[in-house]
Amino acid sequence: MKLFSLHDIPLEPVSHDPGLSKKVLARDPLPSIKHISHIVLQPGDSASEHSHSDYVEVFYCIGGDAEFSVQGETLSIKKGHLLLVEPGEKHSIPNVKEETELLYLHVTPTGKI
Repeated sequence: MKLFSLHDIPLEPVSHDPGLSKKVLARDPLPSIKHISHIVLQPGDSASEHSHSDYVEVFYCIGGDAEFSVQGETLSIKKGHLLLVEPGEKHSIPNVKEETELLYLHVTPTGKI
């Protein structure tokens, strides 16, 4: 068993957008999961377009409303939504409409997604 507490974890910069800060709840908790992170985005925040060649990025919206772009398609992600971004798909968060809390993780695919 492993227990992680969001309150005990320090903030660190997001690698592709150092102006944004996240908390990494767990690094390599399972062989197929690179990390599990938590971020709170404020209105006006954005995350630049990027992609990951070797893993799926999974976003779960705990609360709020943010606009995501995946391969040029705009999606509104709100509380309760789960978004899977497959390896190689270019994605960004161009518009945060209200304070938005996300849990996200990088998962190494072992088969067809």
